[in-house]
Amino acid sequence: MFVGIDGLDWELLDILIAKGSAPNFKKLTSSGTSARINTNDKGGSAVYWTTIATGQLSSKHGIKNFIMVDPATKKRVPVTSNNRKSKAFWNILTEKNISVGVIGWYVSWPAEKVKGFMVSSYFGIKDIDQPTWKGTIYANTPHMVYPPDLQEEVDSYINKAEKRYLQNLKKIIKPSALKKNYGVIKEIKWAFLADEIFHEAGLNLYRQKKPRVFAIYFEGVDAVGHRFTFTKPIRQTQANKRFGNVQQNYYLYTDKLVGQYLKAADKNTIIIIASDHGLMRGHHTNNGVFIISGPSIKSNVRSSKPINLTDILPTILYALNLPIAKDMDGQPFLEAFKEEFLAKNKIQYIKTYGKRKKTTDLPTPSALDKKMLERLKSLGYIK
Repeated sequence: MFVGIDGLDWELLDILIAKGSAPNFKKLTSSGTSARINTNDKGGSAVYWTTIATGQLSSKHGIKNFIMVDPATKKRVPVTSNNRKSKAFWNILTEKNISVGVIGWYVSWPAEKVKGFMVSSYFGIKDIDQPTWKGTIYANTPHMVYPPDLQEEVDSYINKAEKRYLQNLKKIIKPSALKKNYGVIKEIKWAFLADEIFHEAGLNLYRQKKPRVFAIYFEGVDAVGHRFTFTKPIRQTQANKRFGNVQQNYYLYTDKLVGQYLKAADKNTIIIIASDHGLMRGHHTNNGVFIISGPSIKSNVRSSKPINLTDILPTILYALNLPIAKDMDGQPFLEAFKEEFLAKNKIQYIKTYGKRKKTTDLPTPSALDKKMLERLKSLGYIK
């Protein structure tokens, strides 16, 4: 089980664990091995999460930014999953006849054919009232879900989340602030809704279908870090007075989400929590979080060595007793595994898992692209 949490930072997480405010993260760190994430690629989250999924740097997997230029029209368009040249873990596992469930992974639209299910994340926004840019999902929309006959069930989860998300958001942001028409409130509503939708779909589908490997991505910690935290203490004090301690509250909300997945998993499950980078005081840090816990993992260890983004997939493959491709840019995080597991499971290598077929140099077009580009500009990610 892999839970990706964009922008999760050890600085704040360690404080909350020490206070006893994040019991599920505490449980995982106590029962497992943790380390700092080293963001060993460039280009932002679209790049980083593809690097995690493939075990290869952007120079190989081909996703080098949030956007690319259409050579015919010279217009900038958002990247889509068909631009990825390398196989992600869901492709590799499908070819190995291992069931997989993937929920909300960054740059996963259009959804890909897998042995299991995929609920993709459209990298854009639907209309002017829905300004999320990290990805979300829409009901009754082509290519959002694989297999397609799962769409109706996923639509029901979308509807449930839409009905309750504002009530849940009141636990994170002051209700008085939610009533105001602040632009930052409008933005965070939709980031939170995306997390609520993917959580609703992810938890239910995991329980029903029980894939051998399950992965889900949450964007909200990163979203609040960019919008509600500041370098200058006086600005932070003002924001907290108006909105509440949004970053801390979102960490506590995320801890509760993690707790529900811990309850759903059996005792033989290896659980990984990972961020792509840290984020404090409005800026990315190199203090991102990696935690791995399970029956073959050492307990209560905090490694002095960081783990690279490119090491995560080799670690997953090693835990599954699958070979690591030599054209991956990382190695398994062996320090986390117990000696008896290491003794029984030698590292296997193959030359490559090969490149993806039927990829294209141009993204799959969508009517939503223009609005997504506007959001990236407003947030300063592109000029």
